[in-house]
Amino acid sequence: MSTTQPSGQATSEQRHAELLQRVGGLLLDAAPADFRRIDVLVRLTVPVQDLALTVYLPDGSTPEVAPPDGLLAAFTELRQVVNKPGRGTWFSARCVVNAPARIDITYNLDHDPRFVPDVPASVFARDLEVFPRDEAYTPDWLRDRLVEASSEEQNA
Repeated sequence: MSTTQPSGQATSEQRHAELLQRVGGLLLDAAPADFRRIDVLVRLTVPVQDLALTVYLPDGSTPEVAPPDGLLAAFTELRQVVNKPGRGTWFSARCVVNAPARIDITYNLDHDPRFVPDVPASVFARDLEVFPRDEAYTPDWLRDRLVEASSEEQNA
């Protein structure tokens, strides 16, 4: 038996593909025409966002390129699309565009995203309220941060 989506409602896989196309398009539009590689590292939680964009030219130089408008919003929506009930979503993602237009993205669902500077433990507690994880999918570093957040609350 097959199921169909109501007209106008994309599946999460379709939306994921659309968002990757959007990210790729935004990055290609922002980069110089002669780029070799675009590297984006995104660290996201509900209350804290960090995005680092590096563009590499053929001579190895890395000109200053501002993240395009809409890029962070696309990554924020990607977090929502990738979210799986009980499993949660990613804390960081690396997106690489190799010339002329090959895009690869990897998601970090399990490891500390290592914000610089570090963020309060309450940031992760807040994130888990929106993107809950079952105990089996809660890594040790995150459990430690949740204990720390509980301590912060009690001492406040």
